[in-house]
Amino acid sequence: MPWPVRSTRPAPDARIGRALAGAGRSALAAGAGAAVFLGSLAGTAATMLARQAVTPPVRQKEPIRVHAIRFDDEAETSGAVTLARDVDSETRGEYTMLWNRDRGRARLGETITATVGTVTRRFDGVMGEPLAGARRVRVASAPHLGAADLGLPYEEVRIPTEFGEAPAWWLPAEGGRPGDWVIHVHGRGSMRTETLRTVPIVAERGWSSLVVTYRNDAIFPAGPARGDAKYGLGLTEWRDVDAALEWAIARGAERIVLVGWSMGGAVVGQTLLNSPLADRVIAAMLESPAVDWRSVLEFQAGLMRVPARVARLGMRLLGSPLAPLALGVAEPLDLDALDLVARADELEVPLLVLHSLGDTMVPPEGSQRLAQARPDLVRYEEFTTARHTRLWNVDRERWEAIVADWFDGLGGRAG
Repeated sequence: MPWPVRSTRPAPDARIGRALAGAGRSALAAGAGAAVFLGSLAGTAATMLARQAVTPPVRQKEPIRVHAIRFDDEAETSGAVTLARDVDSETRGEYTMLWNRDRGRARLGETITATVGTVTRRFDGVMGEPLAGARRVRVASAPHLGAADLGLPYEEVRIPTEFGEAPAWWLPAEGGRPGDWVIHVHGRGSMRTETLRTVPIVAERGWSSLVVTYRNDAIFPAGPARGDAKYGLGLTEWRDVDAALEWAIARGAERIVLVGWSMGGAVVGQTLLNSPLADRVIAAMLESPAVDWRSVLEFQAGLMRVPARVARLGMRLLGSPLAPLALGVAEPLDLDALDLVARADELEVPLLVLHSLGDTMVPPEGSQRLAQARPDLVRYEEFTTARHTRLWNVDRERWEAIVADWFDGLGGRAG
């Protein structure tokens, strides 16, 4: 769940003032009522926070400086890269490295050497724009560049939605029950590759996989019918997962498991609570999920050094009649409806919830409280040092063992 502001260092007051004033000025056209609200410093700060929550990132930052690149051969698809050392570049595990506005990407492997200020790691599988000449990169948690990386049979398919045909990957399992399907839902500002870490585990157990996209993804159908081009934090996106359920059921899906990563967890939660096809879903897995947006927004506000009262004001703005005018959303966002903890008594299927105490985007408290609210349904597995959606990367053996054991408990391969 990439967030526009990630630094934990306080910004100078003057810079905050300019940023907040800019956010307020652009929203003043919302009308007289909105003008009164946004005219205050607290109002402009709350507006900026609320906008960040609902606005898809136009461009991901590339914060890591490239010091040196050594290619293995003239093909320039693999080699070693020396990066400025920070929490993203030094963390153990396999990741994806992206550059030039995500036009180029490669798999980033383990560390070879490190100094006080740099880290040198292996890379391979360069795709898109050449890595040669790249000056800055970013690191994403997904280690796969595409479905082909899994070495499993797959097809590119299109799922009809209210906004057009959405791209998806369909990976039919060999053997097993033909009716056993898993639908994988990625997180906010991420790509469908994020979810591929789960696919080989379920494939081994005879579960076919459908890896979907949803509204406001870069590759989702565009045009006037796209709507407000703002995130619904799960309140709107679930309808695209509902379309995927319909597509799967029409092709023989009988027992379906939903897997949601980060905001995808909120999307899955809304699907469970709202979809007329939810009776086909027998279980759900949530990885680093946003199950309570209030705690997420409060946490992010704290990282930005925004007072708690301003964060609460921003949350009220999300659900107020001013939201369409001030934030550009089609309708106010009901944070109560998104609170899976408060609505835990409405859940009817088993859940596997994985979260880390080291999550720097979505705090684990929501997942902890969900597990406490429904111990009869929720299996909660906590990690310690991994950052957001990087549990597999940091402790692959434990993560895969947990997921495999849970799917084994659902019953599986019979063919």
